[in-house]
This record gives sequence, structure tokens and C-alpha cells, in this order.
Amino acid sequence: MKLNVPEELEYLSSLFKENGKKIFVVGGMIRNTLLSLPISDIDTSSAMLPDEVMALCRKNNIKTFEKGIKYGTVEIHIGDFVTEHTTFRSDVYAGGGNHKPTDVKFSDSLTADAHRRDFTVNAIYYDIAENKIIDPTGGTADLENKLIRATSKNPDIILQDDGLRILRLVRFASELGFDVEKETLESAKRNVKGLLDISGERIRDELFKILMSDSRYEIKEQRNRVLFGLMLLKDIGALDIILPELTRGRGMAQKKEYHAHDVLDHMLHTAACSEKDIVMRVAGLLHDVGKPEIFRKYGKYYGHDKEGEKIARKILSRLRCSTEFTDKVCMLVRNHMYDLQGTAKEKTIRQKFAALGLENAKMLIQIREADVHGSGIITGEVQTAEKWKKILQKMQDEGVPFDERDLNITGEDIMEHFSLSPSKKIGEIKHSLFLHCAIRPHDNKKEILLKVARDYL
Repeated sequence: MKLNVPEELEYLSSLFKENGKKIFVVGGMIRNTLLSLPISDIDTSSAMLPDEVMALCRKNNIKTFEKGIKYGTVEIHIGDFVTEHTTFRSDVYAGGGNHKPTDVKFSDSLTADAHRRDFTVNAIYYDIAENKIIDPTGGTADLENKLIRATSKNPDIILQDDGLRILRLVRFASELGFDVEKETLESAKRNVKGLLDISGERIRDELFKILMSDSRYEIKEQRNRVLFGLMLLKDIGALDIILPELTRGRGMAQKKEYHAHDVLDHMLHTAACSEKDIVMRVAGLLHDVGKPEIFRKYGKYYGHDKEGEKIARKILSRLRCSTEFTDKVCMLVRNHMYDLQGTAKEKTIRQKFAALGLENAKMLIQIREADVHGSGIITGEVQTAEKWKKILQKMQDEGVPFDERDLNITGEDIMEHFSLSPSKKIGEIKHSLFLHCAIRPHDNKKEILLKVARDYL
């Protein structure tokens, strides 16, 4: 089989060949080509040592950058073309699941290099010079059978060494729509505590990729890939380690007329039913995270939205999420119970949406829809979301300001007109005018707003 290899890679292969070496494409490019999926990164490997690779490239005016040089990785740039080259190696880990090997030994064995990689579908090589695939671990068969399998006959060797591989296992299965081979799955369960040694950032990155797994590739299949990944995390026991606040909802019953799932599964389903946006997916995952704690305190779920916001902030801080991202998620967790019965008047809803801002209001509607669909039972709450949509569209059509800066009056205008000095009162007046315009957008004119301001004063 001949792969469509970029001409820059063909050129690189010829340089290696002149120096008595072969360079191989490995990993994602081979896997995705065989699956007819789009290719992103191109990784290469050979027996050539990092210093030799850089010297060869320098000799031919090719730019290189040390990238994990300790682990044999050199980034090669030929114009806009980029490949990460890693020397064949074997790794030694300290145990306990820490992500980085403690010792690296370079070798000239492609087979040994293949067996130190994580999964067979990522350990398929392509010999550029001879146009042939080399498959030491049986990855091509696993691609045909849609299986994720560890490269070692004893998967414990792979999953004990690096706890992050357990999350990568779930991520690849979710993104590709594959199942996990039985022995590899059982090994993941046995070695799941290795995740305790993985940093919050790395856990966040893999978790977020799992949450967005249905947007990675266009694959025609019946199952919900996000839900599959989350359920796999639960079944392996990974959720108990990376998100223990969620798993406290395991087995917690909810009213049967509204929910087909316990608290934990409801959160997983809601995340999977959310829009293809990472803020929405994380908000769906965490929206009811306050239920277990609030029930423990008071024996009921009332107030779980506010409690949930506190817990969500702690979780997102542990995962090293940005302040902006955390605030968006927590806004949805805090507000997801708003007007649950659908009894709020249009005036109240308009002021709520204006105060939230247009984008936040849209997300609140989306989280309400996901919450209903994630319950497994479609209730009247979905009608609330439909009502909200109509009100929000009406507000947009009428030109409602969704930010105080969109008011046609400034604090300076108010102070000058009423001979007032700067004070907290000016901000309060302006906010009152903002909420007034949420109901009466046609009053957003300076002369009218000054008359309204007089009434507030």
C-alpha cells in the first residue's frame, strides 16, 4: 500500500537514506489514513539519534527544534511542513502511574519501539522508502475490528507505566467509535489508581477531548460517542478518581416522573445531550454536582444549584481551568434551575436575559434543553425552553440592549443633567435604566432615559 506522503517527507526520507538510515511515519497519520479519516499531526521515527537528526538537518538547511530531546524528540520544519521525529527507544517508568518515563534507552529496533507505545492502532509504521506498512503489534487487524488494544500481551505493562493512558484509552475509543479489547479494559480497571499521579492539566485535556469526542471525526454510527466515553470512565472507575464529586451521586434516586436515571447518570447523559461546545458539555456534566452534598446536609435537593456552583469552582480550579471558562460554566450551574416550572412572567424573563447577556441567555436555554433530554423523560420543562427562545428572539428583534454599554446614555450624562457627583448611586441608576430597556427597548433614547432616571431619583 502506498500512502500519500507529503513531498517534504519524501525529501527527508532521501536524506536519511543517503546516511544509511530509514525514516518511518508512525501513529495517527497511518491510523487515520487506513480509516479514511482526516490527518492532523505527522509523527516520524527512526534509529537515528537526536543529535544525528539535527546535524543532518543543519547540513541541509532544515530547521530543527529540541522538543523533549531527553526523550529523543526533535521537531523538524521544512517550510510550512512540520513533523516530530522520535528516535526508536524503550522506556523505564518508576511505577505509580507517573506520566513521564524515568529512563529512556535509544535503540535501533522498530519492534521494541512499537511495543513501548500505548495502543496497537497507534503503533503502525510506514516505510517511506519502500512504500510498505510494518505492523509489529497487530494494529491493522484491530482497526478492522474497531478495537483499542494495548501493544503488550500483558496490558498491565502499558497501563501501569503511565496512568494517563487510561484516559487516552477512553478518548481514542470515543473519538473513533471503537470498543476496548476485554483484557485491556480489565487492566484499566486494575490500574485506574495510576490516575492519582497525573496532573490536573493533563486530566483536564483528556477529559475535555472525551467530552468533545463526537466533533473530532465525522463517523456514521448509532451510538452517542460522548455518552459512551463518559460511561466507560465510570465503568473503569476513573470518574471516582478524577471527579469524585460526581460519583457521590451514584445510586441517588430522583423523582421517577421526571428522571429515568440516578443523579450520576443524569449528569453524564446531560453532558452528552449538550451542544457541541466545551463550556456547554462541562456545564452539563457538573450542573447537578451539588445534589449529593445538599441532600447530605438537608435531606432534599433544594438549593443544589448554589451549592453546585461552589463545588464546580473547586473542580475547575483543580483542573487548572481559566477564570473566564470557570465563570461561564458556574453561571450555568448557578442558573440552571431558573423558572423551572415555567411560571415566570415575560417581563421577569426579559430582565433576567438582559442581565445575563445575550450569549449567556442562549447557553441557559441550551442547558435547560440538555437537562430535560438528559433526564431520559421529556417533561413540560422543555416547553419552558421553547418559551424562552421566543422571548429571546423577540428581544433581539426589538433591539433590546444586552449590555449597559449599549444604553444611549452615560453616567456622565446623568451626573451633568441632575447636577450629581460621582457615586455608587450613578451606577444603580444606570442599571435600573438597563433593566427598564429590557422591557421597553424603544425607550433607549437619551431624552427618554433622562425622564425615566428622574422617576428613579
